[in-house]
Amino acid sequence: METRKASARIITLIFFSLLAWLPIELISQPGQGQGRRATEGSTPPKIGKLQGTIIDSETSEPLMFASVVLNSERDSTMVSGAITNEEGKFIMDELPPGMYYISVNFVGYPRQNFNSIRITFREPEVDMGIIAVSPSAQMLGEVTVEAARSLMETGLDRRVINVGQELTAIGGTGLDIMQNIPSVAVDFDGNISLRGSGNVTILIDGRPSTLTGLSGSEALEQIPSEMIERVEIITNPSARFNPEGTSGIINVVLKQQRKPGYNGMVSLNAGTAGTYSGSINLNYKLNNWNFFTNYSGRLSDMESFGNSQRETFGPLGSGISNFMDQDITGNFGMNSHNAQLGVDYNFNPKNTLTASTRYSNWNRNMDNLTEYMLYQDLTSPSNLFLMDNETDMLHNSFSHQLNFRRTYDERHRELIADVGFSTRNMDRNENFLQEFYDQNWDSPNGQNVLERSHMDGSNWSFTTQLDYVHPLSDDTKFETGFRTQVRQMDSEFLFENQISPGVWENNTNRSNHFIYDEQIYAAYAMYATMLGKFSLQTGLRAEQTFVDGNQLTEGVTFDKNYLNLFPTAHVRRNFENNQAVQLSYSRRINRPNNRNINPFMRFSSEYEVSMGNPELDAELINSLELGYTRFWKSTTINPSLFYRHTDGMVTRFQTVTNSLPGLEGREVTLSTFENLNKGISYGAELILSQRINGWWSMNGTFSYFRNIIEGRGAQMELENDNYSWSGRFVSNMNLPGGWAFQVNGFYRSPIIMLQGEMDAMYSASAGVRKNIWGNTGTISLNVSDIFNTMRFSMSNYGDNFNMNMERWRNSRQISLGFTYRINEFERRRDRRARENGDRDSMDFDDFDM
Repeated sequence: METRKASARIITLIFFSLLAWLPIELISQPGQGQGRRATEGSTPPKIGKLQGTIIDSETSEPLMFASVVLNSERDSTMVSGAITNEEGKFIMDELPPGMYYISVNFVGYPRQNFNSIRITFREPEVDMGIIAVSPSAQMLGEVTVEAARSLMETGLDRRVINVGQELTAIGGTGLDIMQNIPSVAVDFDGNISLRGSGNVTILIDGRPSTLTGLSGSEALEQIPSEMIERVEIITNPSARFNPEGTSGIINVVLKQQRKPGYNGMVSLNAGTAGTYSGSINLNYKLNNWNFFTNYSGRLSDMESFGNSQRETFGPLGSGISNFMDQDITGNFGMNSHNAQLGVDYNFNPKNTLTASTRYSNWNRNMDNLTEYMLYQDLTSPSNLFLMDNETDMLHNSFSHQLNFRRTYDERHRELIADVGFSTRNMDRNENFLQEFYDQNWDSPNGQNVLERSHMDGSNWSFTTQLDYVHPLSDDTKFETGFRTQVRQMDSEFLFENQISPGVWENNTNRSNHFIYDEQIYAAYAMYATMLGKFSLQTGLRAEQTFVDGNQLTEGVTFDKNYLNLFPTAHVRRNFENNQAVQLSYSRRINRPNNRNINPFMRFSSEYEVSMGNPELDAELINSLELGYTRFWKSTTINPSLFYRHTDGMVTRFQTVTNSLPGLEGREVTLSTFENLNKGISYGAELILSQRINGWWSMNGTFSYFRNIIEGRGAQMELENDNYSWSGRFVSNMNLPGGWAFQVNGFYRSPIIMLQGEMDAMYSASAGVRKNIWGNTGTISLNVSDIFNTMRFSMSNYGDNFNMNMERWRNSRQISLGFTYRINEFERRRDRRARENGDRDSMDFDDFDM
């Protein structure tokens, strides 16, 4: 059976290769506008071959997807062209004899020509070796065009969004950056989704998405937007990466520096709604030592609003519908502090050891006042009360990392080892006051209810990873590695009712103590090669998972262990005229987290309860993507088709019940989780980049997709199906005198869930920046959500209820920022920092209490 499966994978890979090659091969036949010249009367024999490797002259990094054009020295007409691969290599063949020069084009680099290339019958093959190109700034009148990367770059297994010049998020956080990333959406609560799926893995510099055990969105809230260099979207990751996450990986790469001497960056920002932030990043390099440290702090105070309506009908009562209206007014305050200290030591040019420690501390204060109105007859409420909920949460966490990297004389041969240990502690206190009123809110009737809760949570995670890359030839390499992760989450929750002034009693129906243990052991192997104009990469990853849960309150224990295999394949075909087609496949997994499987009830309010399902299995995802990229001098297009099939899809399921322990007779919305039969998502995406002239460029993204959800679980049999689309537009202008201006907007159409639909969302933002003090300082001003349209609304339904909800914040904000760069910080980044962004050395999943 396994032999059959292996054979099937090989046949599938060959089929995919042919599928990617055949259509374009037909187009590239002679006479189809491929740019080759023929002399009148006869065609010279095409015997020549030209190759070389393009690198950055400052960093020695290979330039992937650089455009290389071969021109005739006689009349400068184009003869052929190629696009560099991940190693910066290009190859042109079937060239006629003659004298030529090449032009190298890469966004952010000036066009550079290399002359005196001779192809003869005696010497038909020319190897130009290493070709170094330099970034620079050019003066065009009063307009300075800085060497900046393009907004988007594409690789074999990822799409890179360069956000270092993002103006509309200045003064914000990493979560604000996410709202400007193609294919990514952020909802009211900061939950991140990729191509309509919220099960996405967030990495920071290729390492734990959580930094120290926070959820992905919480971690991004702690990172100032000015510290982010780029965001990598990896929808079909290779076997090197942790396969967790339905829709793929979002890797956030931070700005780093390893230049001799000292350098750094200081940023200060202030905005409306009481938002203040600041950060400092310092680096000092002396001989074999490099010391780095950074600190960031943030203070915010925002208002929030919401309302919901629920109608309950059917078997709960006597055929009479019951109604509940909620109006919510809240205040959300947060202050956070993050600090990191680290050191690099280069034993010699081939051996480097890095150690770092990060500390995070943040405190959230929330005060929500909710008006509840319960009806049986819509003309007059049967029950009116106010719920005042005060919450104070304090988080403290540490993350320690140790990294060793060894390189060899052979190019691209390397050994990398990582060890990580993280701890997190959380303390949350809540106070609840329910104040009941007579009809029409005339006056309180004295039936007040006082409650309080305290939660003490802690977790730790220990991770090791080893990766080894071995080149088998100039264009072939083998990679292998292993990873282990052991973690424990311990959450103890105490809920008390006041039975008389100063006397509190434990409510055993709501108090909870849950311990979750997880161990994952993984190994992988990858093989990559060039076959003519094809780039091929295949891999296989195996993961063994052990899970143990202990619900101490009720004495319930459960465990699961399972082995999964995750094959991956990537094929790319480069063509002349700066074209490439690529096809990729990956198998992924989405494991239930501790919140999904904890069987104890959690109360959001007196009428909203959620609980986990210990019987949940992991969902498995098969993902296929076909993409095309074409570069012109000032235009780039990147259309793609994608298909994703999920078996055992984990989703939230809601019902209304009046039989919960301690709440008998009260109609409560109960949310739990189920494994569905399947989920299918497929669609098309188009990314267009256009440089209008030397100072104005525009970028646009359009996605159109279909979601199909089939739910046949233990409690339901539901289906939902719809078509959705989204669009995003960005315009950048570099103006005279060091000014820059940016405006962007996005729209996302309604999107389905199993039991409902999320309404459309849209907004527009603008920002302006002025460089000062010889470009060492920058002043910026931006306005987010100019028209104040960002609202999150949704509708839910079930066998016995309908519900509508809307929530919003004062999202229209004005921010003023100042940045000062010490010794030209940001001009260069070392290779190791880039490669860390390509690796997943530790994945510490969301710990949601």
